[in-house]
Amino acid sequence: MKLKLPKLPRVEMFGIDIVKNFLLFLLFFIIFMFLLVFLIAPTIKKFKEIKKDYYTTKIKADKIQTKLDKLTIQYKELYKKNHKIILAFKMDFNKESFKIFSSKYIKIIDIKDKNSSIYEKEFIKKSYIVSGTLNSPTSFYKFINNIKNTNNVLKVYYPVAFKAKNGNIHLLYKLESFKEKK
Repeated sequence: MKLKLPKLPRVEMFGIDIVKNFLLFLLFFIIFMFLLVFLIAPTIKKFKEIKKDYYTTKIKADKIQTKLDKLTIQYKELYKKNHKIILAFKMDFNKESFKIFSSKYIKIIDIKDKNSSIYEKEFIKKSYIVSGTLNSPTSFYKFINNIKNTNNVLKVYYPVAFKAKNGNIHLLYKLESFKEKK
């Protein structure tokens, strides 16, 4: 048995079937709404979430960039201020140049290597035993005050052994030099 559909009346205006065009428009509208609800709306929702994530990430990145800029400026200022010390940590200790420097204050007789070790994982510490003679103890203290003007990072350890010999003062002290570990 065949199902008979009722025939739609044919209403024409200027040769255009109005009912047929209305049904096609209605079909187009239903398909459009279906696409809007099931395809476009979830995409827009996901786009808004991604946009929100983008802006939060951008704000965080801007904060980090300003912090980095401040730290870079601070680093450059510290580097300018401490440039001489940084270069001193890169220099090797030279016994001859140390003898020349200290000759203004002390007559160095001997510099003996004591030991070498790693200091705080970044530096090499070398210890020396220095013996010499001087005319007065004040010249030794002038030497201590001016040791910062050398090209190395040096540390003099107390006690310093002073002994009078032949009208001069014989001294013995421990000296350490620090160098950057490569």
